[in-house]
Order: sequence, then C-alpha cells, then structure tokens
Amino acid sequence: MPMHSDMHYRTIAAEAVRRAAINEPPVPIEDLAADLGVPLRAAHLPAFFSGAIIAEDGMPVILVNSALPEGSRRQTLAHLLGHVLIVLADPAEVYPRNTELVHREADAAASELLLPEQLVRQQAKKWFNDHRYLAGLFGVNESQMMHRMRELGIIKGREVLWDY
Repeated sequence: MPMHSDMHYRTIAAEAVRRAAINEPPVPIEDLAADLGVPLRAAHLPAFFSGAIIAEDGMPVILVNSALPEGSRRQTLAHLLGHVLIVLADPAEVYPRNTELVHREADAAASELLLPEQLVRQQAKKWFNDHRYLAGLFGVNESQMMHRMRELGIIKGREVLWDY
C-alpha cells in the first residue's frame, strides 16, 4: 500500500463534497453516504461503542450508535465514511481494510468532510471569523473549529487574521 500525505486523504473527501454539490454548512454526512450508495444502520448500543463498518452481502455498511449525541454521531459517520472513500478512491485498496493502521487517514478525510476548507474559508469570511458561531453552523465543537481555522491559517493562536 503506497504512503500518502494527509492532504491526499483530504483531497479525496473534498472531491466527494464537491461532487455532491454541497455549498452550505453543515455537510449532511448521511446524505453524502446515501449519494455514494453506502447504507447507514443506526442501533442503540453501549456508550463505549461509537460505530463500525460491517459487511452486508460483501458490501460495506456503516453502523452507528444512535445513543450518541449528534456531534459524536456526525464525527463517527464522517470517520467511517472516510474509510469507505479511501477504498473507493484507490483501485489498489481492498475491503475490508486493516483498520488498525489507517485511522489517521480516515481522520484526515473526516476532518475535510465535516469542515471542508472551501466552506470554512467562505463562512469564516462571511461571519468575521466567529469560531463559536461557525462551530454551531458546521455542527462541530468549538475546539474542532479552532483547530481547523488554525490549520487553514485563518487564525493564529488566539489572534484573528483579518484579511478584509
């Protein structure tokens, strides 16, 4: 299996968001999975279990714990969909994957699914970099939004970079 950077996995996720013509936050992760033909199954499960990719007739199905708070469910769905997108994007990948080694890759894709660079930049400019408002708009917590805005260079530390 070739080694790729996080940017490669973010690009795979960004392409999925672009193909689905998602132009406003929050990214509807469930709809994105449906557009890709990936069934979702929700079940009330113990609190320690967030979700998994299971096989149904040899094809991947995303199982998510319906007892999780909405933000945690979205994060879980994005992570698991990241795994599926990586397999779909690379003909050398096979299903099921050895997921012990590739959670970092799925996390990179999930970050882009939940907080697409183009949408974050657009909305940050529109809402004057108000990370609290943007977190609610994108359906993530404030810490995730701050981290993403730092990654994108929209803010530095606790300072806002005003470019307009």
